[in-house]
Order: sequence, then C-alpha cells, then structure tokens
Amino acid sequence: MSWPLRVGIRLSEGLDRPVSVQRLARFLRFVAEREGVTGEVGVWICRDDEIAELHERFQGIPGPTDVMSFPGEPPYLGDIAVSAETAAVQAAEVGHGVGREIAFLTVHGFLHLIGYDDLSEPERSRMLERQEELLHAFECVEPGRWEPVARQRRHDGQKRGDNTA
Repeated sequence: MSWPLRVGIRLSEGLDRPVSVQRLARFLRFVAEREGVTGEVGVWICRDDEIAELHERFQGIPGPTDVMSFPGEPPYLGDIAVSAETAAVQAAEVGHGVGREIAFLTVHGFLHLIGYDDLSEPERSRMLERQEELLHAFECVEPGRWEPVARQRRHDGQKRGDNTA
C-alpha cells in the first residue's frame, strides 16, 4: 500500500524518545488517506522551553502549549510542533501513555493544517471528535504500543529495540 503523505519527524536533543516515530508517521499517513489529503508534513517533538519560544513569537502568549501548527504552501502542508513535556503531563491527567498523547496532539495539529478549526465550541467539539475517531480507527487497524520498545543490549554489545529515527 502506498501512502499519499510524506512525513518528516525530528526530536529535540535530550528527549528520551517519548513516541515510536515510525508508528506516528504511519498514523499520519493513515489520517491523510482517511481525509483525502496528499503532500508533505514536518513534525517536531520538542521541549516546553522550545514550544514556549514559538508560542510567544507567533501568538504573543507567554509559556508553553501542547501543540502548534504552521501552514505551508502545497504540496508542503506545513509543520507541527508538539511539546513532549506538556504531553507527558496531559497523558498522566487522562490516564494513558505519553506516546498516545503525542499522537493525539499531532493529529490535532495536522487537522488544523488541512482546514479544521476550533475557534468556536461546535468546531472544537467536531475537531476533538474527529481526532478520537481517527486515533481509535488506527489503533483498531494497527494495534500496538505508542511508546518505543525499551532498548536493550544484545549479547554482542549492540543495541536492539525500537529502530525508529
């Protein structure tokens, strides 16, 4: 199966890989297919201080936020920044893993890039419902962990585990 979306994901230095990057990319391709969208998107999993800088610079709001999206010019749909630290706090509040919360926030940013909005309560409800629908549908099609498998040393000293980059 070929996917209509190219996905680039990078993690800030110093983050303990909070999400399986390969699974997150597959999820975004799944969402793009369900939404009938093609193109390219960039995702940055960052720290609170990094997203706080973006939040202040682009929205004039001090302090960190969970996710921000920056539209691009097609075929480049745009960029999504997700704070892994804020995602960890929110994940603990709702009772699931940080990787799943990052996936939830990333799809929120992606939906913004393709035209969804959450400025009014009806729009916000529709958008959050769609996020949940897409996440649940993907997890049914591709069950598994959002967090990478812990890396372990093999007997020969090489690392094994989640090879996502």
